[in-house]
Parts: sequence; structure tokens; C-alpha cells
Amino acid sequence: MTAKSSLIEFKTDRIVCLDRANLHLFAEVIDTIEISARCWVRPLAIARSHPENFNLEFLHDLRDTAQLILPSELFRYALDTEVLPLISELFHPAPDSIRSTNAQRVLYQFIADLYRSPCG
Repeated sequence: MTAKSSLIEFKTDRIVCLDRANLHLFAEVIDTIEISARCWVRPLAIARSHPENFNLEFLHDLRDTAQLILPSELFRYALDTEVLPLISELFHPAPDSIRSTNAQRVLYQFIADLYRSPCG
């Protein structure tokens, strides 16, 4: 994927991604907090990547979960090739899509695992 962006580069309403192994948290930037180098984001979804075919598998719709404030260095701008299918899936889900009923717990677990793992 791409190199991580600096705080100055993040723009309001842009989609960013936080990568952890083959899981990706996509979020919309609400604002940046320059004094503490943090980014205030609205989570959108978690997806899993498949390196063998470069596809993302949509896993959890996080639009109804809590907003986050995390170090900006954890994020990178999401690529158009990631965002377009994601937005399509969020707003026009496939008929056989399974929606998570525990999105808040999934988000908390993702963040907890992020801080537990040494590779971040």
C-alpha cells in the first residue's frame, strides 16, 4: 500500500485507512488536532484484503459506531480503488450481504488489537 501521510496532508471529509495485517479500517476525516498530532475520524467499515487477487472483502459496516481520535501517523489516505467498491457496498449492499450486529464491539476489538500488537 502507500506510505503513511503526515498530519498536514489530511483534509476534512477525505477517506483514510488504518492497516493492521490484512484488516483495514476505513474512516472519514472529521478534523485534525495539530497540537497532539491526532486525527478525529468517523469509522465507515472494516475490510479484509486478499493479496493473491488484490480484492477487498467488506466485513463490517461501522457507520453507527463511535467516532475515534487516534494518532495521525496510523492513517494513510485510502486509494480510489479501495474507496469506490467500499462506498458502493455500504450504500448499495449485495442482496446476500450479511451485516454485523455487533459493529461497536468489532471496532473496539480492532483498536485493542492494534495497541496490543508490536507491529501496529
